[in-house]
Amino acid sequence: MIKKIKMKNVKNISALLFASLVILSCEKDEVVVDTTKPTVTISEPHNEDQFAPGSELHFEAVFADNVALASYKIDIHFNADGHSHRPASAHEEDDHEAWDFEHTGKLSGPSQQVMEHFDIPKMVNGKPIEEGEYHLGVYTIDAAGNQSVVWRAIDITDGAEAHDHEH
Repeated sequence: MIKKIKMKNVKNISALLFASLVILSCEKDEVVVDTTKPTVTISEPHNEDQFAPGSELHFEAVFADNVALASYKIDIHFNADGHSHRPASAHEEDDHEAWDFEHTGKLSGPSQQVMEHFDIPKMVNGKPIEEGEYHLGVYTIDAAGNQSVVWRAIDITDGAEAHDHEH
């Protein structure tokens, strides 16, 4: 009986040693954390492009990331505060209304080109659109939650000429 117990202990100890060797010999998988911000290269519109109320704004950009993209947001707002990117304050003239616009989209993979067309209204809340400088911001978020933003200044003015662009 003692011999059986010793053999059983030897088998158990052998199994335990073998399992320990297997566990210790395995390499640990390294977890790589993505801390690199995604990028966006805007082809259109160009900085200081002019658009007439009621015209179309053509947006074209290439988004890229070292791992994977997730989404983008386009934000257009009136530059009422002189470039600080705070919400527009009340205007002295009540007969015009500033235009605020947001558009979001999904992205995938490490690189993606996006082309969109947006109508610039003539009227906002029953009033003519406020003419002047607007900011166009493009936010990019990757799958890890890293974010970057690129800004353009565009002008909305009645004297703007139509834009030609290629697809």
